[in-house]
Amino acid sequence: MRVLVTGGRGFLGRHLLPLLDGHEVMSLERHPDGSVRGVQTVAGEIGRDGDWQATVEKFAPEWCIHLAWDGLPDYSLACCRRNLDANVALVETLVRSGVRRVVVAGSCWEYGRAVGAVAPYSTPVGGGVFAATKHAIRAMLDGVSRDAGFDYRWARIFFVYGPGQRSGSLIPHLRSALSAGTAPSLREPSAVQDFVHVDDVARGLLRLAECDAPSGIFNLGSGGPTSVGEIANRVARHYGQPAPFAEATGGEGFWADTSATTAASGWRPEIAIGEGIESMLRTMDATQ
Repeated sequence: MRVLVTGGRGFLGRHLLPLLDGHEVMSLERHPDGSVRGVQTVAGEIGRDGDWQATVEKFAPEWCIHLAWDGLPDYSLACCRRNLDANVALVETLVRSGVRRVVVAGSCWEYGRAVGAVAPYSTPVGGGVFAATKHAIRAMLDGVSRDAGFDYRWARIFFVYGPGQRSGSLIPHLRSALSAGTAPSLREPSAVQDFVHVDDVARGLLRLAECDAPSGIFNLGSGGPTSVGEIANRVARHYGQPAPFAEATGGEGFWADTSATTAASGWRPEIAIGEGIESMLRTMDATQ
């Protein structure tokens, strides 16, 4: 297949691109450097018109795996507006290119302040500007896909972690404190989240691109809750420190019901939280 990837230099993209070996891949990047073997790169930004649009149309991707989202962790109205406009422009280019399937990185934050297991079409509870923007983009994509005759998979990704994550994210923050022997500062250690390893998410995105299910929403998460305090305790054990939180359960949060994703694509998460954290920390210890 001819596959266009946006956000290939980002956290998810760096783990996805190696899995596309055997496909003809084009990666849309701000500053291509040819570092990924076998991947054709094109310079451009989805939020700016440029030569990249004609290049993509000539490439005529059969699939697009769209991971790009500019400005994170800026969730402001101004940043979301820029991303909304950029997504509309990208979809216009994809329609002209004759794309057949689009996989988009959505977010678990689209569920708002949900509690417990959430299925793809669970009613959102609250939510902010970022969630509203994601909802608007999916609604636009749903309408355009029907008119243009392509299908889409909207992948709602939960709390992804792994090597290459931003330094301000939870596990890198905990590592910085606990490897130095200091106690981490966490506001709600009992709060639970669905932590899923980046390699599992990358596999899930590829499985969604490969499957022939109808267009729709698909959760990519571990399928179960883990408290923030438990994550901290695991990181502490790795560095030979005492567990900082004796009581790290019982808080509120939400996690993915992944049954629809498994039914459609056969995907299941494979990396348990303990294995994933240990692997991530070993990689960080060796490289930093």
